[in-house]
Amino acid sequence: MRVVVVGAGAWGLPAAAELARRGHDVSLLDRYGPANQLSSSSGPTRIWRLSHPDRLRVRLAVRSEEAWERLESISGITAHLRRGLLWRDTTTWQHVADALEAEGVERTVVDPDDVGRWFPGLRPDGRPAVWQADAGPVLSNHALDAQISLLATARGELVTGVHVREVDPSGTAVVVRGADGRTFEAEVVVLAPGPGAEPLLRPLGVDIPFTPMLEQVCHVGRDSATDDLPCIYEGPIGDEPGMYGMPTPGRGYKLGIDRQLRTYRDDDHDRVPDPGITAAISARAARAFESIDPTVVDAQVCTWTDSPDGRFVIDTIYDGRIVVAAGDSGEGFKYSALMGPVLADLAEGATPDDDIAALGLARFADGASRTRPTLGH
Repeated sequence: MRVVVVGAGAWGLPAAAELARRGHDVSLLDRYGPANQLSSSSGPTRIWRLSHPDRLRVRLAVRSEEAWERLESISGITAHLRRGLLWRDTTTWQHVADALEAEGVERTVVDPDDVGRWFPGLRPDGRPAVWQADAGPVLSNHALDAQISLLATARGELVTGVHVREVDPSGTAVVVRGADGRTFEAEVVVLAPGPGAEPLLRPLGVDIPFTPMLEQVCHVGRDSATDDLPCIYEGPIGDEPGMYGMPTPGRGYKLGIDRQLRTYRDDDHDRVPDPGITAAISARAARAFESIDPTVVDAQVCTWTDSPDGRFVIDTIYDGRIVVAAGDSGEGFKYSALMGPVLADLAEGATPDDDIAALGLARFADGASRTRPTLGH
């Protein structure tokens, strides 16, 4: 089967690699290439975790952990580490504990004054927490390298410099047209365009208000001093936004806060960090941790795309000839290894299981409103 995949990020690249491994003729198109600094998938680490107040996300995360292990077994590249995660929040901790328990995932409810036993050096602030051991950093560059290797080994084609402007399913083949006039034909097209989702999908009848944005993260601490610390999610407290963090081996402790830098624009290539957000992250680290030097080592601006309700949008349209994968909502990379087989199955015409079907377009049949909660990354 001839397949074109649009977008060489955390979802499109694994889909292309998996389809090529299954023997299909695959071309993967991207404007700049995998892990470029303008993409949603650049940077050294992301969090993987089972903890979430949404039981669907817990189930998908369990499947994702299995997919990470499979990727590592096939590629020989270590792509994720286990460090555990402490979820501290006043409003969502009970929902997280209940969702994990309902799905049979072991967890520990932590008293407010006992958080330092689970996260060394974390200062108590009166809020309870939930500890879950199945979490840690995804080594995102390693993960993408593993998928690139699998794609190349399976003789899949990576074509960069293609700014896809249109997907046309009106003929016998689905035609993908680039801004430079190049065209690519396929029996099936997988669309994983990240922040470019809405302008490609709207002409295809998928009229969902995606919200692409720029956010900023920083590394604090010194070199390898934080390598063995767990990950953390902290809900908003007072006027301060939520915070999330993870160790980046050899580089420091990566922290982000739930504060949008600005709305994404296609012609905005400025990725200079904002000094105000850098200072806010450093100050938050100083208040929260005794064990982490709040000195900022580096800062990075990244991209993500919210769906209206915070869940991914995964479905097929045009009788299965186009696979839609959009709306990462700041959590896409932790499911990256799983998206390869999920999107490949859909491209091959498989019926989605109940959990994948729950991510489909049918939930927007009565219109889409922006109801996404802020839940961390």
